[in-house]
Amino acid sequence: MKYRSKFFEIYTVFHALVITQYYVVIKCFKCDLGGKYTSNKFCELLALDEIIHWTLCIYTPEQNDVAKKEHRHIIETTNSLLLSTFVLSMFEGETILTTIGLINKISSSYISGFSFYEKLYRYALNYYFFKVFGCTCFSFHPFIERSKLSSWYAICVFLSYGEGKKNYRCFNLIT
Repeated sequence: MKYRSKFFEIYTVFHALVITQYYVVIKCFKCDLGGKYTSNKFCELLALDEIIHWTLCIYTPEQNDVAKKEHRHIIETTNSLLLSTFVLSMFEGETILTTIGLINKISSSYISGFSFYEKLYRYALNYYFFKVFGCTCFSFHPFIERSKLSSWYAICVFLSYGEGKKNYRCFNLIT
């Protein structure tokens, strides 16, 4: 979420996605007493959908311990990826997306050795698609973007996985 003012729109899209793609309903929404989560418009939406709205006391992070630990895990893993691969800091956003994707796809003792991905989609993940973060890769140029004598591939750096597609997001060092 880039701007907090977009929260309501993002939530309504997310709510529809959960219902249509995963066939489940949101039962409870837990948040702090920040203004964006307690607006009349948002509270009415939750009431209309019969979603319980729990609010935590402000300035008490211990009440939201699970989210704080997960956030710290994401940030520390992202920092490790950036430091170990010498990827430019301008790609922090891509690195965070990659980190979250990896955390969701790696098995967890929290859910009996399954990954969150396997629990959500109910089938085992194919790990063949995984690539090493920051590795050198070659991006294929489609026929319309090349001439007979130009290269079919460009040298790139792997950054993250494509959203909703079976592709990769790479940084072209030249262009």
